Amino acid sequence: MSERKVREVWPGIFLIPLPLPMRPTIVNAYLLHSRDEWALVDTGINSSDSIATLDAALKRVGCPPDKISKVICTHYHLDHYGASQTYKDRFGASVYLNRLELESSHAFMRRRRGDDVVMFFIRNGLPIDRFAQIPSPGEFWAELYVPATPDRFIEDGDVFTVGDFQVEVITTPGHTPGHCVLYLRRQRVMIAGDHLLPKITPHVGLYPGGPENPLRDFLASLRKILPFDVSLVLPAHGGVFMDHRHRANQIIQHHDYRMQEMLDAIRRQPRTAYDLAALVFSFDVDSSIAVQFPATFETLAHLEYLRSVGRVVREERGEHVFYRAV
Repeated sequence: MSERKVREVWPGIFLIPLPLPMRPTIVNAYLLHSRDEWALVDTGINSSDSIATLDAALKRVGCPPDKISKVICTHYHLDHYGASQTYKDRFGASVYLNRLELESSHAFMRRRRGDDVVMFFIRNGLPIDRFAQIPSPGEFWAELYVPATPDRFIEDGDVFTVGDFQVEVITTPGHTPGHCVLYLRRQRVMIAGDHLLPKITPHVGLYPGGPENPLRDFLASLRKILPFDVSLVLPAHGGVFMDHRHRANQIIQHHDYRMQEMLDAIRRQPRTAYDLAALVFSFDVDSSIAVQFPATFETLAHLEYLRSVGRVVREERGEHVFYRAV
């Protein structure tokens, strides 16, 4: 990754694109600088390529690594928290994270899938016989995910400083249970993490052991940020943009359309989440698991939201769960 792509997107705020070995292929980390203090927002993965890219960026903008006092992570995912321990050790910085994210990070622990997870797959129609040998997320990503124990848990409404920057925490659950957006009120800048992306919609999936209605949480979080006065949004993927209300409403409309599409499909006949996902997301059993798994979990999130508002019922048929439009 060329260090020339590092740029100052607001006085004292630098965008640092870090490479990823999956799609999206880049995650944006942000470096805040005010007076003699620096802070890093999100870490990228724990790979030599990503670490070297960050090192080059720090050199380019004139940031002494030992001046980074805070590593602030929007959520626990691999590309946002994966190198947090590495940078905590190297910089001597304090790590900030929401408490729910630390609990969720255990999903990336190096361990095999439990029987409860396998049963969750079976009940929702995933052809587990084809996926039995696929490693769990913790096994697959173990070398790239070295999470730190946070030094400070951040909660909704918390305010902390980076030099003269006043950084306000807005909890925006949905993409993950404790996802946080960072808001610089005086600058009218919002560091959005994965909550608000300019070109793609954040993944919102229902997982075993996770929140029961993540799409409800996500839609509420989109509406939560609408009243804020924002002149610039700094997303984790894609370019910076200005109209946060327009983009939030676009994403809400996208999910409304997706739910109507699913309702139409299960009005004709009940389906498992996997079968419905294959229809709506246009995949088959030979498609990449990087498509099949997320699409099924996202379909489940939509179905459970629809069930919570009385538009869908869930039916047990043997070892499978089917959904039917009311």
